[in-house]
Amino acid sequence: MKSTLAWTEAVSRVWNILKDHKPSLYPMEEWDELHDIRVSKLSTDGVESSSFPYALAVKAGLYLLNESLDKSHSLSQEIHNSTGSYWHGIMHRMEGDYSNAKYWFRQAGLHPVQASMLAAALEAYKNFDLDSIESPTLKNKLEALVSGASWDAYLFADIVEQQVTVVQDDLAEELLTELQWIEIKLLIQYSYQQSGGNSLEL
Repeated sequence: MKSTLAWTEAVSRVWNILKDHKPSLYPMEEWDELHDIRVSKLSTDGVESSSFPYALAVKAGLYLLNESLDKSHSLSQEIHNSTGSYWHGIMHRMEGDYSNAKYWFRQAGLHPVQASMLAAALEAYKNFDLDSIESPTLKNKLEALVSGASWDAYLFADIVEQQVTVVQDDLAEELLTELQWIEIKLLIQYSYQQSGGNSLEL
């Protein structure tokens, strides 16, 4: 119990440092090397074997909050469940390998976090001046994204790809960055709970 408590308390401390940072849709390097060190020092000793993949998933997500793609990738490759596939997909999307990202989102399937993600995305969507986005194609895809029955990570990858490689609209960038940030935080929260934690302050 002490070891599990040590894990959850240590994660909470790192989380409180990183949680307000919104990673770029296409980061070029880690945000802060010191934060990478903090994440790397999170010991999974004492985490139950059944929960161990989710402890790795927490670390993979924290690395992505710090825009540290390679370190996140090294961990997500070792997580052989839908959560690992989801992290794997987000990482490839952030590095600009969109076809690979969509492969991993297909592998992840319908993930438990996607219902809460859709609700959060719809709320964020309503708070933006969407009429200022000049690309009708991008607006139509965003409308389809928030009108679905669940969060569609595959479609979101398509939208991010269009924004990064073609449209490059400042308002769209702000909205998509917000959605990505919410997605990462919710998936960290889920991974943390599965690793033995209760909840993190979002």
